[in-house]
Amino acid sequence: MRVPIILIKFAARELIKRNKPKQMEVILWVVLSGFAVLVTALVVSLHYHRKYSPVLRQISERLSDKESGDKAPGEADKTAANPENLTAANPENLTAANPENPADEPFDHPVDIAPQETAKEARLVEDADELLFRQLTDAIRNEQLYTVPKFGRAELVERFHLSSKRISTAFSMAGTSVPEFIRECRLEHARQLMIERPDMTLIEIAAASGFVHASTFTVDFKNKYGASPTKYREEQQKENPDENY
Repeated sequence: MRVPIILIKFAARELIKRNKPKQMEVILWVVLSGFAVLVTALVVSLHYHRKYSPVLRQISERLSDKESGDKAPGEADKTAANPENLTAANPENLTAANPENPADEPFDHPVDIAPQETAKEARLVEDADELLFRQLTDAIRNEQLYTVPKFGRAELVERFHLSSKRISTAFSMAGTSVPEFIRECRLEHARQLMIERPDMTLIEIAAASGFVHASTFTVDFKNKYGASPTKYREEQQKENPDENY
């Protein structure tokens, strides 16, 4: 390692003495390029060593176990000829055919790296999504954020400082979506107002529940409750004649 450095220093002195800066720049460029290549190769080598060393070690252990369990042809003939060594006929020693011994199974499937850890991480992600879903839906219900017209995923992103994908994933894990959940909250709120506030018109109820258009409120209400808002109110009036609808 010291010899190339000495040669480089010697060449640099000679070039300086002869006043040849261009050649000096070329040598420096070559040296720096070689150093950069060396550092890059070292980083790549360390990366692949850390990434694949557990897999290679597990493969090596399985192959060594398999080779130790396999006998050479000569040894197999001796064992068959010697009645005292007939271990192949002993059911207790047939570990190669024992399904409970995974070390002797044929190596014809991918190596599973820490499946328990993978399952644990998946459960943690599901728990985090469930907790986030509860926090978001509680805020939407308790603060009646759904009554704000055009409230949706973008407002949740801005309010809770989360990514749109993160919020969508949390709702998707719960089997719903942000628009669908907000629509359900608005319809339930409108239904309660139709019962508790007989003095309000249907248009006023739709606006107070967060619907921008009354027509959208009518269609969504009928799809959920099986009747239009007008008919639903008439049925409630028949069932509760004392209420002033």
